[in-house]
Amino acid sequence: MDINEDKIKQEVSSFVSSLQRLLPRKKEFHFLEPQKSNLTRLSDIHAEAKNTFPKCFIGAKIVILRDIMDRVKLVQQYNYGRSKEIHKCFSQLIHKEMEPKTTNEGLFIDSSGSATATYKEVLDGPYEMRLTSRIKDLVSSETEIVFEKENDQSVGSFSCFVKDVDPNTLRLITQWVYKVIPDLSIGTEIGFRPLAYPPTPDFSISARYERPTYTLSSTISKIGFQVCLYKQFSPDLRLGTIISEGARSGQVTLSLALQKNYSNGSELKIFVDSQRCGGFTFQKDVVFNEVHNEIRVLRLIGSTLIDRQRRVRFGVGFNLDF
Repeated sequence: MDINEDKIKQEVSSFVSSLQRLLPRKKEFHFLEPQKSNLTRLSDIHAEAKNTFPKCFIGAKIVILRDIMDRVKLVQQYNYGRSKEIHKCFSQLIHKEMEPKTTNEGLFIDSSGSATATYKEVLDGPYEMRLTSRIKDLVSSETEIVFEKENDQSVGSFSCFVKDVDPNTLRLITQWVYKVIPDLSIGTEIGFRPLAYPPTPDFSISARYERPTYTLSSTISKIGFQVCLYKQFSPDLRLGTIISEGARSGQVTLSLALQKNYSNGSELKIFVDSQRCGGFTFQKDVVFNEVHNEIRVLRLIGSTLIDRQRRVRFGVGFNLDF
């Protein structure tokens, strides 16, 4: 049988092209990043400083985000080792802090069996209603309805949160942020359980001062306080500092983080704290050029964590968004 070299090259090229189609296109490569608003919501008042810190993990994981229908997405996450355990570099004193608040409505299905449904509707005037329901399994669920109002100088919200369809877990939370001057904002959060006895409310007050190159923010509540400083030295170099103290432990913790972006699409995040912990994550986008001038991206993530026992542990991850 004659071996045709051109035919072999064509078959190999077709095989490689079919593999590259499994990778996400660059223009569609995103991971539910929150939309930027003109006003800073209370849950994002420390966003710049805390986003500088890496999310260190252990083990190996693969995350695949696939569009099934117009408003239905499937999130597949495969873990090996302890990759679900993410080191927490800082505590969270505000309800739903650092979570996306403006994701598009639709249904997200997790490969572990949980489903999250979001429905949004703009009411009369500046009001917006958002309903989020998450079902983890047959007996575990979370439901939250949020009414939000935004105007030129303030943004406020009222939330009702219920867990496992149990009225005793009902929690009412109100958040409000007011921009006193263009550079200074203050905010408060009040939350309580109406069916709990005694119905002791949770109260916190926050302040934020922002300039083009740095941001200083703080939060004080009955469970502790935090002071966050974000400094941007250049468009690709950022520094984050967090000073926190818990009311129970009474111990002050100082954490520092550095974020460096490179021109080739790579990103490096490093952190250290006064608890003798440290680590970093390195993220790189590998670009594949196809025959039809289409660009596809595979995101690689490496993680290293040093805990209090001075143990060095590693993690590696792959992110795909179809």
